[in-house]
Amino acid sequence: MKRKLCWLIWPCLVSGAALAGERHALLVGVGELPALPRAAWLAGPASDVAAMRAALRQQGFAERHIASLADGGAFDAAPTRAAILARLAQLEKTLGKDDVLLLYWSGHSVLAPSYPGTTAQGQRTRLLTRDSRIGPSKRLDGGLGSADIGRAIDALSARQVQVVAVFDTCHAAAGTRSDDGLSWRGLSASEIGWRQSTGGDQEPGSPPARARPRFVGFFAAEAQQRTPEARSVAAPGQAAGLFTRAVIAGLQAQPATYAAWAGNASAQYRVALQSYQLPRSAWPSPVYAGQLDAALWQADDAANAATLWPVQRDSNGWKLPHGLLDGVRSGDVFAAGGGRWRAGEVSWNSARLTSDSQQTLPDTNWARRTPAPATPQGRMGTLLALPPSHGPALLDARIELTLPGQPPRQLPLADGDLGILPAGTRIRISVENRGAGSVDLGLAHLPQHGAATRIYPALAGDSNRMPPAIGNGISVFERSFVVSGPAFGLEWLALVAAPAANGAPPRRFAILEALPAATRGGPSGVPPDTPEQAQLARVSWKSVP
Repeated sequence: MKRKLCWLIWPCLVSGAALAGERHALLVGVGELPALPRAAWLAGPASDVAAMRAALRQQGFAERHIASLADGGAFDAAPTRAAILARLAQLEKTLGKDDVLLLYWSGHSVLAPSYPGTTAQGQRTRLLTRDSRIGPSKRLDGGLGSADIGRAIDALSARQVQVVAVFDTCHAAAGTRSDDGLSWRGLSASEIGWRQSTGGDQEPGSPPARARPRFVGFFAAEAQQRTPEARSVAAPGQAAGLFTRAVIAGLQAQPATYAAWAGNASAQYRVALQSYQLPRSAWPSPVYAGQLDAALWQADDAANAATLWPVQRDSNGWKLPHGLLDGVRSGDVFAAGGGRWRAGEVSWNSARLTSDSQQTLPDTNWARRTPAPATPQGRMGTLLALPPSHGPALLDARIELTLPGQPPRQLPLADGDLGILPAGTRIRISVENRGAGSVDLGLAHLPQHGAATRIYPALAGDSNRMPPAIGNGISVFERSFVVSGPAFGLEWLALVAAPAANGAPPRRFAILEALPAATRGGPSGVPPDTPEQAQLARVSWKSVP
Protein backbone atom coordinates (compact mmCIF):
# COMPACT_ATOMS: atom_id res chain seq x y z
CA MET A 1 0.00 0.00 0.00
CA LYS A 2 1.55 3.26 -0.87
CA ARG A 3 2.51 5.50 1.99
CA LYS A 4 0.12 8.24 0.88
CA LEU A 5 -2.99 6.04 0.68
CA CYS A 6 -3.66 5.94 4.41
CA TRP A 7 -2.06 7.81 7.29
CA LEU A 8 -2.52 7.82 10.97
CA ILE A 9 -2.26 9.96 13.82
CA TRP A 10 -0.16 10.78 16.66
CA PRO A 11 0.81 10.72 20.17
CA CYS A 12 0.24 12.60 23.22
CA LEU A 13 1.18 16.06 24.17
CA VAL A 14 3.44 16.87 26.97
CA SER A 15 4.20 20.36 28.19
CA GLY A 16 7.87 21.09 27.69
CA ALA A 17 10.44 18.95 25.93
CA ALA A 18 9.98 15.19 26.10
CA LEU A 19 12.71 13.04 27.56
CA ALA A 20 14.62 10.87 25.09
CA GLY A 21 13.36 7.33 24.75
CA GLU A 22 9.82 7.94 26.01
CA ARG A 23 6.76 6.13 24.66
CA HIS A 24 3.87 8.28 23.49
CA ALA A 25 0.57 7.65 21.73
CA LEU A 26 -2.13 9.70 20.09
CA LEU A 27 -5.31 7.74 19.53
CA VAL A 28 -7.96 9.13 17.17
CA GLY A 29 -11.43 7.65 16.75
CA VAL A 30 -14.00 9.29 14.48
CA GLY A 31 -17.46 7.76 14.53
CA GLU A 32 -19.91 10.67 14.62
CA LEU A 33 -20.10 12.91 11.54
CA PRO A 34 -22.81 15.49 12.36
CA ALA A 35 -22.67 17.23 8.96
CA LEU A 36 -22.89 14.00 6.94
CA PRO A 37 -25.72 11.47 6.49
CA ARG A 38 -26.41 9.40 9.61
CA ALA A 39 -25.89 6.23 7.59
CA ALA A 40 -22.21 7.20 7.29
CA TRP A 41 -21.65 7.21 11.06
CA LEU A 42 -19.77 4.42 12.81
CA ALA A 43 -20.47 3.09 16.31
CA GLY A 44 -17.10 1.49 16.98
CA PRO A 45 -14.24 4.04 16.96
CA ALA A 46 -14.75 5.27 20.54
CA SER A 47 -14.62 1.65 21.78
CA ASP A 48 -11.50 1.10 19.71
CA VAL A 49 -9.71 4.07 21.25
CA ALA A 50 -10.60 2.97 24.79
CA ALA A 51 -9.41 -0.58 24.11
CA MET A 52 -6.18 0.58 22.51
CA ARG A 53 -5.47 2.92 25.41
CA ALA A 54 -5.85 0.04 27.89
CA ALA A 55 -3.60 -2.20 25.78
CA LEU A 56 -0.85 0.44 25.63
CA ARG A 57 -0.92 0.97 29.38
CA GLN A 58 -0.19 -2.74 29.72
CA GLN A 59 2.81 -2.15 27.45
CA GLY A 60 4.25 0.45 29.80
CA PHE A 61 2.88 3.62 28.20
CA ALA A 62 2.26 6.21 30.89
CA GLU A 63 -1.30 7.50 31.08
CA ARG A 64 -0.08 11.09 30.80
CA HIS A 65 1.66 10.19 27.51
CA ILE A 66 -1.50 8.86 25.85
CA ALA A 67 -3.79 11.44 24.24
CA SER A 68 -7.22 10.29 23.06
CA LEU A 69 -9.35 12.24 20.57
CA ALA A 70 -12.75 10.59 20.14
CA ASP A 71 -16.48 11.19 20.50
CA GLY A 72 -17.81 11.42 24.04
CA GLY A 73 -16.84 12.94 27.37
CA ALA A 74 -14.43 10.17 28.36
CA PHE A 75 -11.71 11.46 26.01
CA ASP A 76 -9.35 14.43 25.90
CA ALA A 77 -10.99 16.27 23.01
CA ALA A 78 -13.29 15.86 20.03
CA PRO A 79 -11.57 14.53 16.88
CA THR A 80 -11.79 17.66 14.73
CA ARG A 81 -9.33 18.68 12.05
CA ALA A 82 -8.09 21.66 14.08
CA ALA A 83 -7.58 19.60 17.25
CA ILE A 84 -5.62 16.90 15.45
CA LEU A 85 -3.39 19.35 13.58
CA ALA A 86 -2.71 21.24 16.81
CA ARG A 87 -1.58 18.03 18.48
CA LEU A 88 0.68 17.20 15.57
CA ALA A 89 2.26 20.65 15.62
CA GLN A 90 2.93 20.35 19.36
CA LEU A 91 4.47 16.92 18.96
CA GLU A 92 6.84 18.15 16.30
CA LYS A 93 8.21 20.57 18.92
CA THR A 94 8.33 18.37 22.00
CA LEU A 95 9.40 14.90 20.87
CA GLY A 96 12.98 14.07 20.04
CA LYS A 97 15.62 11.47 19.36
CA ASP A 98 14.67 7.88 20.26
CA ASP A 99 11.13 8.73 21.36
CA VAL A 100 8.47 6.30 20.10
CA LEU A 101 5.10 7.54 18.85
CA LEU A 102 2.20 5.17 18.30
CA LEU A 103 -0.20 6.82 15.85
CA TYR A 104 -3.62 5.22 15.77
CA TRP A 105 -6.73 6.11 13.74
CA SER A 106 -10.11 4.39 13.71
CA GLY A 107 -12.84 5.61 11.37
CA HIS A 108 -13.70 6.34 7.75
CA SER A 109 -11.46 7.36 4.91
CA VAL A 110 -12.67 8.37 1.46
CA LEU A 111 -11.06 8.16 -1.94
CA ALA A 112 -11.31 11.27 -4.06
CA PRO A 113 -13.67 10.95 -7.03
CA SER A 114 -11.80 9.14 -9.79
CA TYR A 115 -11.98 9.68 -13.51
CA PRO A 116 -10.68 7.55 -16.37
CA GLY A 117 -6.91 7.71 -16.31
CA THR A 118 -6.53 8.35 -12.58
CA THR A 119 -3.78 6.15 -11.18
CA ALA A 120 -4.31 4.09 -8.04
CA GLN A 121 -1.06 5.51 -6.65
CA GLY A 122 -2.12 9.07 -7.42
CA GLN A 123 -5.69 8.91 -6.16
CA ARG A 124 -5.99 11.07 -3.05
CA THR A 125 -7.45 9.97 0.24
CA ARG A 126 -9.02 11.90 3.10
CA LEU A 127 -9.47 10.66 6.64
CA LEU A 128 -12.77 12.05 7.89
CA THR A 129 -12.84 14.07 11.09
CA ARG A 130 -15.84 15.02 13.21
CA ASP A 131 -16.19 18.35 11.39
CA SER A 132 -16.02 16.93 7.84
CA ARG A 133 -18.78 18.33 5.63
CA ILE A 134 -19.78 18.78 2.01
CA GLY A 135 -19.94 22.45 1.07
CA PRO A 136 -22.35 24.13 -1.40
CA SER A 137 -19.92 23.48 -4.27
CA LYS A 138 -19.83 19.75 -3.38
CA ARG A 139 -16.32 20.17 -2.02
CA LEU A 140 -15.26 18.03 0.95
CA ASP A 141 -14.17 20.26 3.83
CA GLY A 142 -12.53 19.05 7.02
CA GLY A 143 -10.68 15.81 7.42
CA LEU A 144 -6.98 15.21 6.90
CA GLY A 145 -5.41 14.39 3.57
CA SER A 146 -2.46 12.12 2.98
CA ALA A 147 -0.26 15.19 2.46
CA ASP A 148 -1.18 16.51 5.94
CA ILE A 149 -0.19 13.27 7.60
CA GLY A 150 2.86 12.73 5.43
CA ARG A 151 4.29 16.13 6.33
CA ALA A 152 3.87 15.37 10.03
CA ILE A 153 5.55 11.98 9.74
CA ASP A 154 8.48 13.50 7.83
CA ALA A 155 8.89 16.25 10.43
CA LEU A 156 8.89 13.71 13.26
CA SER A 157 11.24 11.37 11.41
CA ALA A 158 13.66 14.25 10.88
CA ARG A 159 13.84 14.54 14.68
CA GLN A 160 14.78 10.82 14.85
CA VAL A 161 11.44 9.89 16.36
CA GLN A 162 10.16 6.39 15.61
CA VAL A 163 6.63 6.65 14.26
CA VAL A 164 4.53 3.49 14.58
CA ALA A 165 1.29 4.02 12.65
CA VAL A 166 -1.70 1.70 13.07
CA PHE A 167 -4.65 2.49 10.77
CA ASP A 168 -7.97 0.73 11.17
CA THR A 169 -9.60 2.53 8.26
CA CYS A 170 -9.73 2.16 4.54
CA HIS A 171 -11.22 3.38 1.27
CA ALA A 172 -14.01 1.72 -0.69
CA ALA A 173 -16.46 2.22 -3.53
CA ALA A 174 -19.33 0.25 -2.02
CA GLY A 175 -21.85 0.50 0.81
CA THR A 176 -20.96 0.74 4.48
CA ARG A 177 -23.64 -1.59 5.84
CA SER A 178 -24.37 -5.28 5.44
CA ASP A 179 -26.45 -7.99 7.05
CA ASP A 180 -23.64 -10.11 8.51
CA GLY A 181 -23.36 -8.34 11.87
CA LEU A 182 -20.64 -6.05 10.54
CA SER A 183 -20.40 -2.45 9.42
CA TRP A 184 -17.80 -1.56 6.83
CA ARG A 185 -15.38 1.31 7.20
CA GLY A 186 -14.65 3.29 4.07
CA LEU A 187 -16.96 5.44 1.96
CA SER A 188 -17.24 6.24 -1.70
CA ALA A 189 -17.25 9.89 -2.68
CA SER A 190 -20.77 9.56 -4.11
CA GLU A 191 -22.17 8.29 -0.79
CA ILE A 192 -21.47 11.62 0.87
CA GLY A 193 -22.03 13.78 -2.22
CA TRP A 194 -18.39 14.71 -2.82
CA ARG A 195 -17.80 15.82 -6.39
CA GLN A 196 -14.30 16.92 -7.27
CA SER A 197 -14.34 20.41 -8.78
CA THR A 198 -11.59 21.76 -11.01
CA GLY A 199 -8.86 22.88 -8.66
CA GLY A 200 -11.27 23.14 -5.78
CA ASP A 201 -10.24 20.07 -3.84
CA GLN A 202 -6.53 20.14 -4.47
CA GLU A 203 -4.34 19.70 -1.43
CA PRO A 204 -1.30 21.94 -1.12
CA GLY A 205 1.64 20.54 -3.04
CA SER A 206 3.23 17.58 -1.33
CA PRO A 207 6.96 17.80 -0.64
CA PRO A 208 9.25 15.19 -2.15
CA ALA A 209 9.13 11.84 -0.38
CA ARG A 210 11.81 11.37 2.27
CA ALA A 211 13.36 8.26 3.70
CA ARG A 212 11.90 7.20 7.06
CA PRO A 213 14.50 4.78 8.47
CA ARG A 214 12.57 4.12 11.72
CA PHE A 215 8.98 4.14 10.48
CA VAL A 216 6.63 1.17 11.02
CA GLY A 217 3.15 0.97 9.51
CA PHE A 218 0.23 -1.41 10.11
CA PHE A 219 -2.61 -0.94 7.58
CA ALA A 220 -5.94 -2.72 8.01
CA ALA A 221 -6.54 -3.26 4.30
CA GLU A 222 -5.27 -2.58 0.82
CA ALA A 223 -6.21 0.58 -1.06
CA GLN A 224 -9.17 -0.98 -2.87
CA GLN A 225 -10.60 -2.78 0.17
CA ARG A 226 -12.79 -2.05 3.16
CA THR A 227 -12.26 -3.09 6.76
CA PRO A 228 -15.10 -4.18 9.10
CA GLU A 229 -16.22 -3.35 12.59
CA ALA A 230 -18.62 -5.39 14.74
CA ARG A 231 -22.01 -3.75 15.21
CA SER A 232 -22.06 -4.86 18.83
CA VAL A 233 -19.28 -5.33 21.37
CA ALA A 234 -19.52 -8.61 23.26
CA ALA A 235 -17.58 -7.56 26.36
CA PRO A 236 -16.85 -4.26 28.13
CA GLY A 237 -13.55 -2.78 26.98
CA GLN A 238 -13.47 -4.75 23.73
CA ALA A 239 -12.66 -3.02 20.46
CA ALA A 240 -15.28 -2.97 17.71
CA GLY A 241 -12.89 -2.81 14.76
CA LEU A 242 -11.85 -6.33 13.82
CA PHE A 243 -8.35 -5.21 12.85
CA THR A 244 -7.97 -3.29 16.11
CA ARG A 245 -9.02 -6.41 18.03
CA ALA A 246 -6.42 -8.40 16.14
CA VAL A 247 -3.69 -5.83 16.73
CA ILE A 248 -4.41 -5.75 20.47
CA ALA A 249 -4.51 -9.55 20.72
CA GLY A 250 -1.24 -9.75 18.80
CA LEU A 251 0.34 -7.26 21.18
CA GLN A 252 -0.82 -9.16 24.25
CA ALA A 253 1.23 -12.15 23.06
CA GLN A 254 4.32 -10.07 23.97
CA PRO A 255 6.07 -10.09 20.57
CA ALA A 256 9.76 -9.20 20.52
CA THR A 257 9.67 -7.38 17.17
CA TYR A 258 7.18 -5.52 15.00
CA ALA A 259 7.34 -8.37 12.49
CA ALA A 260 6.24 -10.83 15.18
CA TRP A 261 3.48 -8.44 16.23
CA ALA A 262 2.30 -8.19 12.61
CA GLY A 263 2.32 -11.98 12.26
CA ASN A 264 0.27 -12.37 15.44
CA ALA A 265 -2.18 -9.70 14.27
CA SER A 266 -2.71 -11.34 10.88
CA ALA A 267 -3.42 -14.69 12.51
CA GLN A 268 -5.95 -13.12 14.90
CA TYR A 269 -7.54 -11.17 12.03
CA ARG A 270 -8.15 -14.38 10.09
CA VAL A 271 -9.80 -15.95 13.13
CA ALA A 272 -12.07 -12.92 13.54
CA LEU A 273 -13.08 -12.87 9.86
CA GLN A 274 -13.79 -16.61 9.92
CA SER A 275 -16.04 -16.19 12.96
CA TYR A 276 -18.37 -13.98 10.90
CA GLN A 277 -18.42 -16.57 8.10
CA LEU A 278 -17.38 -14.05 5.49
CA PRO A 279 -16.45 -15.42 2.07
CA ARG A 280 -12.72 -15.20 1.49
CA SER A 281 -13.32 -12.87 -1.44
CA ALA A 282 -14.56 -10.28 1.09
CA TRP A 283 -11.58 -10.58 3.42
CA PRO A 284 -9.44 -7.45 3.62
CA SER A 285 -5.70 -8.03 3.46
CA PRO A 286 -3.63 -6.16 6.05
CA VAL A 287 -0.43 -4.56 4.80
CA TYR A 288 2.69 -3.98 6.87
CA ALA A 289 5.59 -1.70 6.01
CA GLY A 290 8.78 -0.22 7.43
CA GLN A 291 11.42 -1.52 9.82
CA LEU A 292 9.47 -4.55 11.00
CA ASP A 293 12.57 -6.42 12.19
CA ALA A 294 13.22 -3.78 14.85
CA ALA A 295 12.65 -4.61 18.52
CA LEU A 296 9.33 -3.41 19.88
CA TRP A 297 9.42 0.16 21.24
CA GLN A 298 13.21 0.41 20.83
CA ALA A 299 13.65 3.38 18.51
CA ASP A 300 17.44 3.18 18.55
CA ASP A 301 17.25 -0.38 17.19
CA ALA A 302 15.10 0.46 14.15
CA ALA A 303 17.79 1.61 11.72
CA ASN A 304 20.18 -1.30 12.43
CA ALA A 305 17.84 -4.22 13.05
CA ALA A 306 18.98 -7.65 11.90
CA THR A 307 16.82 -9.37 9.29
CA LEU A 308 14.65 -12.12 10.76
CA TRP A 309 12.78 -14.71 8.71
CA PRO A 310 9.39 -16.26 9.65
CA VAL A 311 9.74 -20.04 9.92
CA GLN A 312 6.23 -21.51 10.07
CA ARG A 313 4.70 -24.90 10.74
CA ASP A 314 1.91 -26.19 8.49
CA SER A 315 0.24 -29.55 7.91
CA ASN A 316 3.22 -30.70 5.81
CA GLY A 317 5.97 -29.67 8.20
CA TRP A 318 8.03 -26.49 8.17
CA LYS A 319 7.98 -23.76 5.56
CA LEU A 320 9.27 -20.27 4.82
CA PRO A 321 6.95 -17.79 2.99
CA HIS A 322 9.93 -16.52 1.00
CA GLY A 323 11.72 -18.13 -1.92
CA LEU A 324 14.04 -17.61 -4.86
CA LEU A 325 12.78 -14.08 -5.52
CA ASP A 326 13.85 -13.22 -1.97
CA GLY A 327 17.35 -14.66 -2.35
CA VAL A 328 16.63 -17.91 -0.47
CA ARG A 329 18.28 -21.05 -1.82
CA SER A 330 18.65 -24.70 -0.97
CA GLY A 331 21.09 -25.21 1.90
CA ASP A 332 20.37 -21.95 3.72
CA VAL A 333 20.17 -22.47 7.49
CA PHE A 334 17.72 -20.68 9.80
CA ALA A 335 18.09 -20.62 13.59
CA ALA A 336 15.90 -19.28 16.40
CA GLY A 337 16.10 -20.19 20.07
CA GLY A 338 16.74 -23.90 20.20
CA GLY A 339 15.43 -24.51 16.68
CA ARG A 340 17.49 -25.01 13.53
CA TRP A 341 16.10 -25.52 10.02
CA ARG A 342 17.66 -26.11 6.62
CA ALA A 343 16.08 -25.08 3.32
CA GLY A 344 15.45 -27.95 0.93
CA GLU A 345 13.07 -27.44 -1.99
CA VAL A 346 12.97 -23.74 -2.87
CA SER A 347 10.43 -22.29 -5.30
CA TRP A 348 9.67 -18.74 -6.37
CA ASN A 349 7.75 -17.63 -3.30
CA SER A 350 8.34 -20.24 -0.61
CA ALA A 351 10.71 -22.89 0.70
CA ARG A 352 10.26 -26.19 2.50
CA LEU A 353 12.44 -26.63 5.56
CA THR A 354 13.65 -29.58 7.59
CA SER A 355 14.37 -29.37 11.31
CA ASP A 356 16.95 -31.29 13.29
CA SER A 357 15.63 -30.05 16.64
CA GLN A 358 14.21 -32.57 19.09
CA GLN A 359 12.49 -30.01 21.32
CA THR A 360 8.96 -28.68 21.04
CA LEU A 361 8.91 -25.45 19.03
CA PRO A 362 6.26 -22.77 18.47
CA ASP A 363 4.32 -22.78 15.20
CA THR A 364 6.01 -19.52 14.15
CA ASN A 365 9.67 -18.72 14.82
CA TRP A 366 11.59 -15.59 13.82
CA ALA A 367 14.94 -16.89 12.72
CA ARG A 368 18.31 -15.58 11.63
CA ARG A 369 19.57 -16.87 8.32
CA THR A 370 22.99 -18.30 7.48
CA PRO A 371 23.27 -18.50 3.69
CA ALA A 372 24.59 -21.65 2.05
CA PRO A 373 28.28 -21.46 1.08
CA ALA A 374 28.65 -18.66 -1.43
CA THR A 375 29.70 -19.18 -5.01
CA PRO A 376 32.02 -16.84 -6.93
CA GLN A 377 29.14 -15.68 -9.12
CA GLY A 378 28.13 -12.80 -6.85
CA ARG A 379 24.92 -10.83 -6.92
CA MET A 380 24.44 -10.55 -10.67
CA GLY A 381 25.42 -14.15 -11.24
CA THR A 382 22.77 -15.24 -8.79
CA LEU A 383 20.10 -13.13 -10.48
CA LEU A 384 21.02 -14.24 -13.98
CA ALA A 385 21.14 -17.90 -12.96
CA LEU A 386 17.46 -17.92 -12.03
CA PRO A 387 15.31 -19.67 -14.63
CA PRO A 388 12.77 -17.68 -16.64
CA SER A 389 9.30 -17.32 -15.17
CA HIS A 390 6.45 -19.16 -16.89
CA GLY A 391 2.75 -18.59 -17.30
CA PRO A 392 0.72 -15.41 -17.81
CA ALA A 393 2.43 -12.19 -16.79
CA LEU A 394 1.18 -10.66 -13.55
CA LEU A 395 1.91 -7.14 -14.77
CA ASP A 396 2.01 -5.42 -18.14
CA ALA A 397 5.60 -4.15 -18.09
CA ARG A 398 7.10 -2.17 -20.96
CA ILE A 399 10.00 0.14 -21.70
CA GLU A 400 10.22 3.00 -24.14
CA LEU A 401 13.76 3.32 -25.50
CA THR A 402 14.88 6.59 -27.11
CA LEU A 403 18.45 6.79 -28.44
CA PRO A 404 19.85 10.23 -29.25
CA GLY A 405 18.51 11.42 -32.62
CA GLN A 406 16.20 8.44 -33.05
CA PRO A 407 12.44 7.96 -32.58
CA PRO A 408 11.23 6.09 -29.48
CA ARG A 409 10.81 2.30 -29.58
CA GLN A 410 8.29 0.37 -27.49
CA LEU A 411 9.62 -2.92 -26.07
CA PRO A 412 8.37 -5.43 -23.52
CA LEU A 413 10.20 -5.41 -20.21
CA ALA A 414 11.32 -9.02 -20.44
CA ASP A 415 14.54 -11.02 -20.43
CA GLY A 416 16.76 -9.67 -23.18
CA ASP A 417 19.61 -7.39 -24.20
CA LEU A 418 19.30 -3.84 -25.57
CA GLY A 419 22.80 -3.78 -27.03
CA ILE A 420 25.01 -0.70 -26.87
CA LEU A 421 23.35 2.42 -25.49
CA PRO A 422 25.21 5.73 -25.83
CA ALA A 423 25.08 8.45 -23.19
CA GLY A 424 21.89 10.46 -23.52
CA THR A 425 19.68 7.43 -24.22
CA ARG A 426 16.38 7.72 -22.35
CA ILE A 427 14.72 4.64 -20.84
CA ARG A 428 11.11 5.02 -19.72
CA ILE A 429 9.60 2.24 -17.61
CA SER A 430 5.86 1.60 -17.44
CA VAL A 431 4.38 -1.14 -15.24
CA GLU A 432 0.59 -1.57 -15.08
CA ASN A 433 -1.47 -3.86 -12.87
CA ARG A 434 -4.50 -4.82 -14.98
CA GLY A 435 -5.55 -7.69 -12.75
CA ALA A 436 -8.12 -7.86 -9.98
CA GLY A 437 -5.63 -8.42 -7.15
CA SER A 438 -2.59 -6.72 -5.70
CA VAL A 439 0.93 -7.68 -6.75
CA ASP A 440 4.18 -7.38 -4.80
CA LEU A 441 6.69 -5.64 -7.07
CA GLY A 442 10.38 -4.87 -7.02
CA LEU A 443 12.30 -2.86 -9.63
CA ALA A 444 15.99 -2.05 -9.51
CA HIS A 445 18.84 -0.74 -11.65
CA LEU A 446 21.89 -2.98 -11.20
CA PRO A 447 25.22 -1.88 -12.70
CA GLN A 448 28.00 -4.45 -12.93
CA HIS A 449 30.16 -2.13 -10.85
CA GLY A 450 28.75 0.16 -8.21
CA ALA A 451 25.70 0.35 -5.99
CA ALA A 452 22.28 -0.84 -7.05
CA THR A 453 19.46 1.72 -7.19
CA ARG A 454 15.93 0.87 -6.08
CA ILE A 455 13.20 2.09 -8.42
CA TYR A 456 10.07 0.53 -6.90
CA PRO A 457 9.47 1.04 -4.08
CA ALA A 458 11.49 4.22 -4.28
CA LEU A 459 12.44 4.34 -0.61
CA ALA A 460 13.52 1.58 1.76
CA GLY A 461 10.74 0.74 4.20
CA ASP A 462 7.90 1.61 1.83
CA SER A 463 5.48 -1.15 0.91
CA ASN A 464 6.24 -2.95 -2.36
CA ARG A 465 2.55 -3.77 -2.87
CA MET A 466 1.00 -2.51 -6.13
CA PRO A 467 -2.80 -2.38 -5.89
CA PRO A 468 -5.17 -3.05 -8.77
CA ALA A 469 -7.07 -0.25 -10.47
CA ILE A 470 -9.74 1.42 -8.33
CA GLY A 471 -13.04 2.44 -9.90
CA ASN A 472 -12.52 4.17 -13.23
CA GLY A 473 -8.81 4.60 -12.71
CA ILE A 474 -5.73 2.65 -13.66
CA SER A 475 -2.87 1.24 -11.63
CA VAL A 476 0.38 2.16 -13.33
CA PHE A 477 3.90 3.03 -12.21
CA GLU A 478 6.12 5.04 -14.53
CA ARG A 479 9.71 6.21 -14.21
CA SER A 480 12.32 7.54 -16.65
CA PHE A 481 16.08 7.82 -16.49
CA VAL A 482 18.89 8.75 -18.87
CA VAL A 483 22.06 6.76 -19.54
CA SER A 484 24.93 8.88 -18.27
CA GLY A 485 28.41 8.70 -16.73
CA PRO A 486 30.78 8.91 -15.14
CA ALA A 487 30.87 5.09 -15.00
CA PHE A 488 29.95 3.09 -18.10
CA GLY A 489 29.77 -0.63 -18.85
CA LEU A 490 27.31 -3.47 -18.36
CA GLU A 491 24.06 -2.59 -16.62
CA TRP A 492 20.80 -4.39 -15.89
CA LEU A 493 17.22 -3.44 -15.16
CA ALA A 494 15.55 -6.13 -13.05
CA LEU A 495 11.86 -6.68 -12.29
CA VAL A 496 10.50 -9.26 -9.85
CA ALA A 497 6.82 -9.68 -9.02
CA ALA A 498 4.58 -12.15 -7.22
CA PRO A 499 0.90 -12.28 -6.22
CA ALA A 500 0.28 -10.55 -2.90
CA ALA A 501 -0.85 -13.09 -0.33
CA ASN A 502 -3.51 -12.05 2.18
CA GLY A 503 -1.87 -10.96 5.44
CA ALA A 504 1.57 -12.17 4.36
CA PRO A 505 4.71 -10.39 5.57
CA PRO A 506 6.39 -8.00 3.13
CA ARG A 507 8.50 -9.67 0.48
CA ARG A 508 12.28 -9.43 0.88
CA PHE A 509 13.03 -9.27 -2.83
CA ALA A 510 16.73 -9.96 -3.13
CA ILE A 511 17.32 -7.26 -5.73
CA LEU A 512 16.21 -4.67 -3.15
CA GLU A 513 17.84 -6.04 -0.02
CA ALA A 514 20.93 -4.17 1.13
CA LEU A 515 23.00 -7.34 1.54
CA PRO A 516 26.60 -7.98 0.46
CA ALA A 517 26.89 -9.94 -2.76
CA ALA A 518 28.30 -12.97 -0.93
CA THR A 519 25.08 -13.47 1.03
CA ARG A 520 22.91 -13.64 -2.07
CA GLY A 521 23.68 -17.30 -2.65
CA GLY A 522 24.11 -19.22 -5.86
CA PRO A 523 21.71 -20.57 -8.48
CA SER A 524 18.75 -22.74 -7.60
CA GLY A 525 16.61 -24.41 -10.21
CA VAL A 526 12.85 -24.18 -10.33
CA PRO A 527 10.82 -26.79 -12.16
CA PRO A 528 9.18 -25.18 -15.22
CA ASP A 529 5.78 -26.38 -14.02
CA THR A 530 6.01 -24.86 -10.54
CA PRO A 531 2.47 -23.95 -9.38
CA GLU A 532 3.67 -20.70 -7.87
CA GLN A 533 3.21 -17.56 -9.93
CA ALA A 534 6.04 -15.12 -10.48
CA GLN A 535 7.28 -12.61 -13.03
CA LEU A 536 10.98 -12.10 -13.58
CA ALA A 537 12.61 -9.82 -16.14
CA ARG A 538 16.30 -9.01 -16.62
CA VAL A 539 17.14 -6.46 -19.29
CA SER A 540 20.80 -5.71 -19.98
CA TRP A 541 22.75 -3.19 -22.03
CA LYS A 542 26.26 -1.80 -22.36
CA SER A 543 26.47 1.93 -21.77
CA VAL A 544 29.16 3.92 -23.58
CA PRO A 545 30.15 7.63 -23.59
